[in-house]
Amino acid sequence: MAMLRFALVSLGVAALPQLPAEDAVPQHASCDMNISLQAEGFLHEWCSGATSKERFPACYPNGVPDWHRENNVIVRLPDPNSCSVAVSEEWVISGWSWKYVQLAPGQSFSLNVSDSEQAFLKLIRGTVLDVNQIGVQNAEGHWETFVVTPPNTERSLQLDHRLKSIKAGSEGAVFALMVVPVELFNVPITAMDAAPTTTISGPFSEHFQWTKFANYFPEAFPDSLEFWNLAGILLQDHHGDRLNYNQWWTQKQTDDTDGGYHNHAGTPRNGTFGELHMVMYSAAPNTGMIVQLPSTVYTETVHAPKEIPADKKFFWNNRDNDYVQLTLPLPPGYVHGPLWSINVTDGEPTRDCMGAVRYPWHGLVTGPISATPGSSSHPARYTLWVVFEHAPEVITVPTPMLQYVTNAYLQNVVDWPTKACAAREVESDLGEDHRDSSHLSRLCGFGCSGGIHEVISHLRVHPLRVEAIFWSLPVRGHCQECRGCED
Repeated sequence: MAMLRFALVSLGVAALPQLPAEDAVPQHASCDMNISLQAEGFLHEWCSGATSKERFPACYPNGVPDWHRENNVIVRLPDPNSCSVAVSEEWVISGWSWKYVQLAPGQSFSLNVSDSEQAFLKLIRGTVLDVNQIGVQNAEGHWETFVVTPPNTERSLQLDHRLKSIKAGSEGAVFALMVVPVELFNVPITAMDAAPTTTISGPFSEHFQWTKFANYFPEAFPDSLEFWNLAGILLQDHHGDRLNYNQWWTQKQTDDTDGGYHNHAGTPRNGTFGELHMVMYSAAPNTGMIVQLPSTVYTETVHAPKEIPADKKFFWNNRDNDYVQLTLPLPPGYVHGPLWSINVTDGEPTRDCMGAVRYPWHGLVTGPISATPGSSSHPARYTLWVVFEHAPEVITVPTPMLQYVTNAYLQNVVDWPTKACAAREVESDLGEDHRDSSHLSRLCGFGCSGGIHEVISHLRVHPLRVEAIFWSLPVRGHCQECRGCED
């Protein structure tokens, strides 16, 4: 068990330059964010005649999850070039207030947090200046906070009470601002049908329903599994392109399971994301993330480690896993840094042959990590956390955050093969590089007019491989999202 490493934020008065009130630009009606409930139906005509499997993800707004394809709340940001400060309406999710804020470059947002509340800030795009010291100190001496924090570590998103405003960096900023009554830090979640779990309000909140994950996949999970999901909010830029998707989860500490080891392999290129978790209510001190460090067995490295066996993909059954594992405890208000594979020369996420961001095996541990009877709380508690699924365009890690000590494992280099990339016969059908193949227009034409099932009949490959290839095609006339095939 890794030592609990609290990244306490210690802020001196000098580290908190107070911005003058006139820097804050008032919000106007033209700056209102468009908040809507996802429209009924599909994005394209061909979707009506397709199977459920063929419809996802192309027939739904980019970024919504497979298990919650409909009834998502969509928040579209205004154009920052014509709107200096934009603030969404407020939601309350299990007692935490939640709103999105967009700032044009150099603009400021005034904070109004009482002594009985605590504020937290999670960046979604751009940077903010001098709100904490979890980012990089730039050449001008300002502490610049980014979408990501240092890889494979945890950081607090807490804002100091002395901070009076938040100023955007040179590229502007989009962030989630969360405010929670301090008294809730002393309230554990012990039931899914009572406050604070059920304290939910805000635009279209009647569609925010805690749902057992087994309801989505009844054949795969028992109904007794206390693993719940609340989805979700899709945040789009002013063009309608995905920026982030938020959904919330709970897990009861007495279940002999957890979030499960997973690595997002096979995610379509235009649906891949950088996944970061923030805990809101913790069931145990060891609640947090677990990561299998790539290419490790005990202290010896191997060229291409095998996938974790099917019966070992839950941490509860992973105590005898030979691979070195790293745990990152997450107290309330803490987020972890990137767990995905990173190009150490430029901080960009590395991708597999399908365009998906590459991850090691990882999962969220809800605690306690013990089979000893009586180690759970009485009554048993739930961990509640929120997931930020960031568009890959905004998750570049500043290179000063990266460690270059080769055996430190402070950034991941995932090099094992994935099943989706093993289909070399696909390349023979699509040319040497399927992403620039002469078959692209044919794929695009069939996909946009009749759906992926028509493509399958024209290529001599397994349908699932075609589907993965098709939806991973690069942006060329927006074909991969089937918004039209003009080039």
